[in-house]
Amino acid sequence: MTEQPALPDHDRGEVFLDARGGGRALRLTWHHDAGLVVFSLWRSGACVGTFRMEKPDVAPFVDALISGLRDSTPAHQQFPAEAVQPAPEPAPAASREVPPASEGAEGLVDWAFHAG
Repeated sequence: MTEQPALPDHDRGEVFLDARGGGRALRLTWHHDAGLVVFSLWRSGACVGTFRMEKPDVAPFVDALISGLRDSTPAHQQFPAEAVQPAPEPAPAASREVPPASEGAEGLVDWAFHAG
């Protein structure tokens, strides 16, 4: 069996699963010392691409996401205030190896939200 590469071990990061499944994920990692946030695309445990966003561009990016979300939600179904509060700090992970795609979405979800 081939060994899966480990994800980078950073104190500030989040993992988001792709709606299509197939071992796809997006990892957001802050690099405060460089003034960047890095979005990395993962597929079956391997990083297949990155996008570096400078810190001043983050607020307009988040505003665009919120605006799109707001536009897609009927006025009578507005999100409660707690839905827009910052997420709690994630626990640092010693090693965050991505499970093989053969374990299915369930294994990837377990890894993304319970690893550490």
